[in-house]
Amino acid sequence: MKVKTIIKTGQLFMMAVLLAACASEDVAQDKKKENGTEAPKGGVVFATNDTKISAKHRFIDDEAFADAKTRTDIKHTPNNGGDAYWTSDDFIWVKKQDGTWAQSTSTTLHDGGASAEFTLPGNKSDYADGCEVRYTGTSRTKFGAFNSPGGVGIHAYQNRTTPNDFSNAGEWGDCGSGKAQSTGNPAKFNFTLAHKASYLCFLPRCENATLAPNIRLKGIKITATNEMRFADLCMFDGEELTAPGSPFGWDFINVDLPDFKIDTKANQALNAVYMVVRPGTYNFKIEYTIEDPTTNVVGTITDVRTGITIAKDNFYDVTANLVPSEDYNPKYYMWDAVTDYWDGVSLPNVLTNGYTNSDYPQSGQPRYYNDFTLFPTEASRSCAICPNTNELLWYAQQGDPQWDTSTLWSMRGHLYKGGLWLLHRTNIPNFSSTIAPDGVTDYTKAGAPLVWYERQLTPSVPAKSEQHKYFFLPSTGYILDGQLHKVGDYADFWARTPSIHGAPIVGTHILFPSGKLTVADGCPRQYGFTIKAFN
Repeated sequence: MKVKTIIKTGQLFMMAVLLAACASEDVAQDKKKENGTEAPKGGVVFATNDTKISAKHRFIDDEAFADAKTRTDIKHTPNNGGDAYWTSDDFIWVKKQDGTWAQSTSTTLHDGGASAEFTLPGNKSDYADGCEVRYTGTSRTKFGAFNSPGGVGIHAYQNRTTPNDFSNAGEWGDCGSGKAQSTGNPAKFNFTLAHKASYLCFLPRCENATLAPNIRLKGIKITATNEMRFADLCMFDGEELTAPGSPFGWDFINVDLPDFKIDTKANQALNAVYMVVRPGTYNFKIEYTIEDPTTNVVGTITDVRTGITIAKDNFYDVTANLVPSEDYNPKYYMWDAVTDYWDGVSLPNVLTNGYTNSDYPQSGQPRYYNDFTLFPTEASRSCAICPNTNELLWYAQQGDPQWDTSTLWSMRGHLYKGGLWLLHRTNIPNFSSTIAPDGVTDYTKAGAPLVWYERQLTPSVPAKSEQHKYFFLPSTGYILDGQLHKVGDYADFWARTPSIHGAPIVGTHILFPSGKLTVADGCPRQYGFTIKAFN
């Protein structure tokens, strides 16, 4: 299927441009010898010199597609309209003079599908000048039993195996109508179709140049959130696709993909994904499923759109920047070391669980922990930015901690997920650095048990509208004796308050292994934990 586009500068938003694909319906049977193929004799030929789709383009957003590529089988260029070529399994319906519909019995393609002839049964006198022609799909249409001149099935599962391929639009709900005009040939009519469905072309990208080569696009799902149906067994009167209110309608369309690559800019040849949708005005969300084969992390990035009108005979380009909400380059430290755990050490691009480097900090190196500072003196080097013990307790007890198993984040060019949401201190009533939540004790000066506080957590994520009140701590794991552990499952963050227990080889920290939050004392300082200013 080819697609040729005509751009109109228009509405801002994130979706743009149309592909209109609609073909003719009953195929005539009197054919001539063309392109080396002998056409069957008998019947009436209905011919079109137009491509199946000749769609206009519409803007919903103003993102540029300067680097998008094209393929010869689609002839669609972002920010332009498109032409889709006919295929050999396309057929048409033509309304006869007696009011009944006849279906084409054979199809002859010309110029690779740029034009076509359809053979209909009977004689030319069976059909009137100006008779209606309809196209409702192909012989491979997923709702073949439903297909008729008055029905079109827009399918909810439109899977793809090849990027930038819309050759099977007729299987998913492509449709159109037109009028046939009599010719001087006693057995021939000419017709032109107008497209009646709508089309989306998804062009995702990842502007994180380090991450983009390492992730794959696994699927795209759009879901209407305003009681509209993207897909349905629709009634078709030649102009409108009407949902009959049957139990077969879907508010979503899902496309599963076999690991399409992602570029830093829109790249049509690399990962363009097309959908046929029912025209309408929608509130909807788009879910892009991505995977990092190295870390085996699979997750979803969601885009929400409201009040978007998707008109018939239009082709909309949809782009999105598939960058996780946070990109981290965390550094791990022994407690209050001068420099980070692997300062000056050559590391691989990806840090996976179990990674081991024998060049870990040794006594006397600036990477080694501070073994001079004793309780109650606080850290003065790298851990000076960290919260103290009182503050950790406020965050843990009153900071509405939420264990998030789904939010994606990246580190050193690879994908991970999992972490902890905590309220900002300004959103925690009575938050104090000098008094613990019990309102009595100052744990920067008083002793305490080894475990100060512990609670179980169930997976949850703050509502989008509330997330500005929180900050996110990724599950960056920890290091011990040069080996990385528990990335995606654990996170340990140092406190600036040293431990009160024993020799100066223990410190205070906040720990959240999957499903549990702990503020603890007495952790050996030689562990490599993440440091962060929680404020």
